[in-house]
Amino acid sequence: MQVPVVLYVANIIDYFRVVFLYFAYAEFSKGNSWGFAGFYALSYFLDAFDGIAARALNQTSKLGYYLDMVIDRVSSCLCLHLAATRMLDDYDPPMSTFLAAGLYAALIMVEVVAHGVVMYKAETGNFHQKEMPGGAIVRLYLGNKKVLFWSCVSFEATAMALVMGEPLWAAFFLPGFLFRACANLMRLRDILAPPLAEAVREKSS
Repeated sequence: MQVPVVLYVANIIDYFRVVFLYFAYAEFSKGNSWGFAGFYALSYFLDAFDGIAARALNQTSKLGYYLDMVIDRVSSCLCLHLAATRMLDDYDPPMSTFLAAGLYAALIMVEVVAHGVVMYKAETGNFHQKEMPGGAIVRLYLGNKKVLFWSCVSFEATAMALVMGEPLWAAFFLPGFLFRACANLMRLRDILAPPLAEAVREKSS
């Protein structure tokens, strides 16, 4: 019997990611930053298994692809927003304003604009986003799995540490946070720049 797409194992894993994100926010609302970190980390950890399950069980789908991408963005945006909220609560202006502005800039430009444009270009061009042309930093970011893992984990860990009120841990992970942010902004620039934008159009034709 054919399993409905909504019941694919990979998609069920993503549903659990949403549930754990809800619990993470609930714990933050109670003032329990460690509870937030636990549920958030569990949701993020499950992200490593949805793709594996989809390929292993031959259950890849458009729904799964977009579900994964949307949950990733919602997850990161939530963590960045809560980190900014914590900065505004814990520090006095102008430091609190500066830190919160930086986090919201990452939320808007990296998570919403850069990823949104990349997804749009990939979908309208009918090719995978990693096939898009890019500069050296973008190629390092996407082409080296260790660098990709380090930067993605650091991005989330920096925001999580700020939510938990652990600025020293946030500083430890900050280089990876900045690298991922810069790589995605350069990716956006490369896609929109005339020479590489033309290369993207050629792929879609």
